[in-house]
Amino acid sequence: MITTKNSGQATRSAKGEMVGGKFSKHGIRRLILGGKALSVDRDSAQLSGIDKQRALSIWYTSELGRRLIAAETRILNPLLETLFGYHLLYIGCCADSRLIETSPISHRIALGLGGSSPNVGDSPGLVSDPSALALQSDSIDVVVLHHELEFAGDSRAVLREAVRVLRPGGHIILIAFNPLSLWGLKRLLLVCWPVRKESARLPPWQGKFRKLKRLIDWLEVLDVHQLSSVSAMHELPIAISDQREPFRRLAETMASLGSRVNSPFGATSVIVGVKQSRPLTPTLRKWRSPIRTPIQGVPSTLQGHSKQSEV
Repeated sequence: MITTKNSGQATRSAKGEMVGGKFSKHGIRRLILGGKALSVDRDSAQLSGIDKQRALSIWYTSELGRRLIAAETRILNPLLETLFGYHLLYIGCCADSRLIETSPISHRIALGLGGSSPNVGDSPGLVSDPSALALQSDSIDVVVLHHELEFAGDSRAVLREAVRVLRPGGHIILIAFNPLSLWGLKRLLLVCWPVRKESARLPPWQGKFRKLKRLIDWLEVLDVHQLSSVSAMHELPIAISDQREPFRRLAETMASLGSRVNSPFGATSVIVGVKQSRPLTPTLRKWRSPIRTPIQGVPSTLQGHSKQSEV
């Protein structure tokens, strides 16, 4: 258990999970693999984005996390094969290179979070704040946002920066957890059930799950037109070991059925959009003002009458 002083500064625990108010990488790994929350004294909303991203990257190595990455890879790979350009930017904390390996773009940039060196295959790393990217505007052809908005401190700022560096006509792929799914239902139960409230601080249940319509509205505000959207991962949000063969067959049946009927209630939503540029409407210059012709009136009959009639 992590103890705190009266001054509010966190001290090092017996196993060294927290040092100076921040979680170490090995401390987070021990807590996640042990099924414990990141903190028992601080609320999940007060955790830094770096702590959440590190915890999520470790969760990806678990059995349930590997199944999620495999399901998302099956959806993402055919999409990336049809997107061309010179530069691809990956924003996320998953180190599995299979997510973007099918892209025909040779220059792939992986964003490292929290000062850590990114490691997504052989992609060169960029250490930068996702809400203030150190990239030139209109310079990237394809941007992949992989579960970044759910755990970022300012989700709109992250999305705004991703669209800023995207060139007009470039594509953005947004991957986010779907609240209208079995995964969203489990997150709601963990948050509302006092007995399991500590589990709600574990990834990925500590993230903010947003509806598909809201994400599309955010993209439209930034002049990004939605091309397609699909759901991935229709399995149960539980870890299935090799001994649970009936559960494994049930998971495979749910996955195939959800993909066949194109169910919108998958664990994650994958949105593909294209950035549109607002054209400038030219105004016609008035080279010369129109000639105004005077109005010709009808002469009055009283004009020009002779005074002799008065004699």
